[in-house]
Amino acid sequence: MRRRDFLKTSAAATLAYGAMPAVFAQDRGKRLRTALIGAGWWGMNILHEAMASGRCQVTGICDVDQKALQNAASDVDQKSGDKPRQYTDFREMLAWERPEICIVATPDHWHPLAMIEAVKQGAHVYVEKPVSHTVLEGRAMVAAARAADRVVQVGTHRRTSPHCQWAREFIQTGKLGKIGFARCFVHYGGGPEKPMPNDPVPKGLDWDFWCGPAPLRPYNPRIHPKGFRMFLDYANGQLGDWGVHWLDQVRWVMNLGQGPGTPGLSCVRGPDCGSRSARSRYSGPSPLGVPVLDRQDDMSVRAIAWGMS
Repeated sequence: MRRRDFLKTSAAATLAYGAMPAVFAQDRGKRLRTALIGAGWWGMNILHEAMASGRCQVTGICDVDQKALQNAASDVDQKSGDKPRQYTDFREMLAWERPEICIVATPDHWHPLAMIEAVKQGAHVYVEKPVSHTVLEGRAMVAAARAADRVVQVGTHRRTSPHCQWAREFIQTGKLGKIGFARCFVHYGGGPEKPMPNDPVPKGLDWDFWCGPAPLRPYNPRIHPKGFRMFLDYANGQLGDWGVHWLDQVRWVMNLGQGPGTPGLSCVRGPDCGSRSARSRYSGPSPLGVPVLDRQDDMSVRAIAWGMS
């Protein structure tokens, strides 16, 4: 099915943060039917952890990249003996497999539609961060999770990391004194963007479906695999990637809840194929309740609103 047909037949409708242990506790002797949407390197990392719990039976894997799909199915077979069926359309997989747990590890622009369809089909969902590409998509996801009465957990996994929990306790017990300023860093290499020509779509990749609800543009290896986070058509740059972890962690440590604020995102129009590639630098009121800066010094061009309703 082509993306335009998909968009015509899919409701761009409707995340409640939950805890998968609550799902596991329902029947401790049962292996839960588990499906994966998005079988790239990080999707497989998440699936490996699910498999390690001993509570998941992997029944289906979906990806629009045949190479990733076949590698993932083979990996699951070798590690667990499960023989998941392979799909290239997540709607078909959800309807046929009816999983009890669904892991959504697609690029960001596909999170909402995949998660919403999964809860409608009765699955509890682990969706990788960021929740969505836009705020309104996120609100639709919350509404869908509540309407279906499903548990949805988001991959802000630093909240469950022992060293992060220790640091939070250390700070909250006053061992650092009063906190008046929080600064978040991403120590990735930067520098100017270098042009990369478009390529023919690789064999076995449904690029039309990969673009899905986002703009359809020529295939470029800088976008897939792994590079989509720096392109605003599909993600929100470093603030939408690493910023989700760091800003959430600061709010969690400081018990700040979900207060107001409009973080900013800088972007540039890259020279390669007219792409909009993202560069991050904070601008606007503090979303933390304390002064905050999230930046990569050599990568600021112009600020656009991000996180506004």
